[in-house]
Order: sequence, then C-alpha cells, then structure tokens
Amino acid sequence: MACLAGAGFRGTLVACVGIVFLVTGCGPSRPKTAPVSGVVTLDGKPVAGASVMLTPDDGGRPALGETDAEGKFTLVTFEPGDGALVGKHHVTVRKVDIGGVRADRDGLSGAPIPGGIREKWVIPKKYSSAKEWGYTVEVKAGLEPLKLELTSR
Repeated sequence: MACLAGAGFRGTLVACVGIVFLVTGCGPSRPKTAPVSGVVTLDGKPVAGASVMLTPDDGGRPALGETDAEGKFTLVTFEPGDGALVGKHHVTVRKVDIGGVRADRDGLSGAPIPGGIREKWVIPKKYSSAKEWGYTVEVKAGLEPLKLELTSR
C-alpha cells in the first residue's frame, strides 16, 4: 500500500475497495437452481397445507414449499422464486394434523387434553419417506410443473 500513498486518499480508497472485491468476489457463490412448481392431489383432490420437499441426491440444500388451497406449490431453496438445485432429487410430501392440545390464551402454548396428543396423517406416511416412496425427479431449466398424484392406499 505504500506505493499508493502518493495517489491521495481517494485513489487509496478505490485501490483498497478493488483489492477487497478481488479477494472476496462480488458476493456469495451459490449452486445453480431452476424453478420448480407443481400440484399435490390425494385420490384426485387437491391437498392444501401439505409440505413438499426435494432433497438433492448429492446432499446439497433441500428445496421446500407448501401447497395452497388448490394444491399448488412453488419451491424455495435460498430465496423466493429460485426453485431447487439443478440435479437429481428425492421427493417427499407430508401433511399431519396434530390434535389433543388445549391452547392457552397466547395460542402458542397449552397442555395435552385427556387422551393425549394425536397425530392424523392426512397424506399417508409413506410419502414422507424418500426410501419408502422412492419418487425422484431431475431438476433442470424448463422443468414442467410436477404432478404429485398421491393415493390414500
């Protein structure tokens, strides 16, 4: 930096900022993603409030989304609209209703009611396991919307 001393404060500042960009780059580097959307149905009917997850086979960051009233979803990995990492993924879908808890005034806490906490798998449990369901998808640019047509059997 001694050679920059004669350049004045402004020249030194510009040189230092340039060095910082060269060393650190222009921002965080992320793996390539592609948009992923689709619809979830159970026995031909759309499922609202289901969680959809695509998990990369290579162990990268999973993509997540939740279905709307029409069963439609859009996945997110890093930020809204980015989709999932490019490559092969295992797909899982989950929706469980939890009951047996009496909510306190805050709506966030409470005690179990007599009979205890109950889980009701709205979507059969097998769809929440990548090993049990075994459904995969190749994420790439131009991927058509996924049609996840599930059955209660």
